[in-house]
Amino acid sequence: MPNANYVHVITLYNCLKATDSPDKKEHWYRYVLHNCFYKAGMTVSQDGTQAKQSNTYTVRIPESVQYKPYREWVALAEEERKNCFTVSLGDLVVKGDWMDTIDKESGISATQILVRCKPDVFRVTAFSDNAKNLFAKHYRLGG
Repeated sequence: MPNANYVHVITLYNCLKATDSPDKKEHWYRYVLHNCFYKAGMTVSQDGTQAKQSNTYTVRIPESVQYKPYREWVALAEEERKNCFTVSLGDLVVKGDWMDTIDKESGISATQILVRCKPDVFRVTAFSDNAKNLFAKHYRLGG
């Protein structure tokens, strides 16, 4: 039975790092995922005399045969890589089906996506592969 909380669509932007790219340039791949869990919240922390607010995000993606660990994803041929996804620190997650591509041809950068999609976007700062769990197999992203 599907989890009733897994109802969101997200757009995941995977970054192929320049060190792993044949042309030694960073490349971004867009992948849309359905039936995900998405939660945005606010945390307040005290820094001396100042309170600081920051957004916190949690996304859970159900286990998928399209998921590849970064090293496997990098090794795929270009066309295969477009049909799969990975999760690495620094990748971007946008709530919803976002159509923009991050590349020189479009003139859109990762920073522009972060600004344009605010507050429904975050940079991945935490990741765990929970696909080996007995139940509720998923990938957890945080930011």
